[in-house]
Amino acid sequence: METEVAEIKRIEGEYRKVIVNKQKMSEKKSENEMVMSEFKMLDDEATIFKMVGPVLAKQSLFECKDMVQQRITFIEKEIARLETLETEFQGKVTDKTNAVKKLQADFQKIVMQAQQAQAAAQQ
Repeated sequence: METEVAEIKRIEGEYRKVIVNKQKMSEKKSENEMVMSEFKMLDDEATIFKMVGPVLAKQSLFECKDMVQQRITFIEKEIARLETLETEFQGKVTDKTNAVKKLQADFQKIVMQAQQAQAAAQQ
């Protein structure tokens, strides 16, 4: 039973990590969506500079929009993957918790039977 409880704690730890990563990815997605909306407000001929080390490098608006859209797509896929993991971990924790509850119930039954047998033997 101790190994089951330890396994539940391990899974819950991994589950927490998945939740934190999912939150971070959601924040990044929001940031990138804001950047994309700002890009959409610009004229097609607007000059955009990107910080590359200590230098500002000129980039086209099309390249920037494409890069941000690729990032958003990647982040959406990552969020979907993390949601799948989250669901799997929830299922595993539920299964393990049910297994521990069953073990406890079985143990209590055995104890009750032993107490009844002992009481019957004393009479």
